[in-house]
Amino acid sequence: MSAGQFQALVLAGGRGSRLGGADKAGLLLHGRRLVDRAVDAARRAGASRVVVIGPATAGTLADAVLREDPPFSGPLAAIAAGLPELTAPWTMVLACDLQRPAAVASALAAAHAAALAEGSAGDGALLRDADGRIQWLAGIYRTQALRTACTALGDGVANAPVRRVLGELDLQQLPVDNDTSSDIDTPQALERARQKERNTMGQYLPPEALEAWLTAAAAELELDASAVDIATVLDAAKHVAHEVARPAAPLSTFLLGLAVGSGKGDLAGLSAQLIERAHRWADEHPDE
Repeated sequence: MSAGQFQALVLAGGRGSRLGGADKAGLLLHGRRLVDRAVDAARRAGASRVVVIGPATAGTLADAVLREDPPFSGPLAAIAAGLPELTAPWTMVLACDLQRPAAVASALAAAHAAALAEGSAGDGALLRDADGRIQWLAGIYRTQALRTACTALGDGVANAPVRRVLGELDLQQLPVDNDTSSDIDTPQALERARQKERNTMGQYLPPEALEAWLTAAAAELELDASAVDIATVLDAAKHVAHEVARPAAPLSTFLLGLAVGSGKGDLAGLSAQLIERAHRWADEHPDE
């Protein structure tokens, strides 16, 4: 196993109290459960093993599913419970309620690879949103550092603040916009996410309806369909169409494909960059 290989923990064991006690992991967005989207995002980013911490029903796509002890004792207890299932030197930690898990996982994996190449990985990296908030459950961490810190707390991991452990680590903070780092932890956040979904579906087929075409088109062009995150591509096209012009959307997605194929970066990171440029374009050309 290479020094940079990572596995993943997807945390899905919360009570969903801010959502009125709803099963957060099972909520649907783009026709898929939130937890399944997070598991898939971790795999696509390169995780060799994905473990879900939560109820048995949440782990249907994972390599393993288990529960923190006692249940509902917080994300730090969930991380501690999942560590014995992991063997890789690095661990990606994702909350199951991330609105854009593919973008998050890809950004973390890319930053991690770059830090390893530069010899500056430290204990890992995590996201920091545009308001300066640290996203503890959107990070990639040195597994041994997590083990050492959780072991030192012992039973104290139950209901302990995540920052009590992770805040002591040597972590790189990756700045991202609030759209990338947003989660779905309130009814209002869920409605906003679904409204974006409805707006997108008004212009495009939902991602799951395009899977068959993606498979056929990729085979025809001798490409790897698994390397394409449909929702990420459609999201970029939607923003460009809205902020620049509709004909700019297919042109921009073609350029996005060229950039990925040329090794300029990963799909999620380049898509986020393109979206940000589209927003700047709209500000620069207010009368167009």
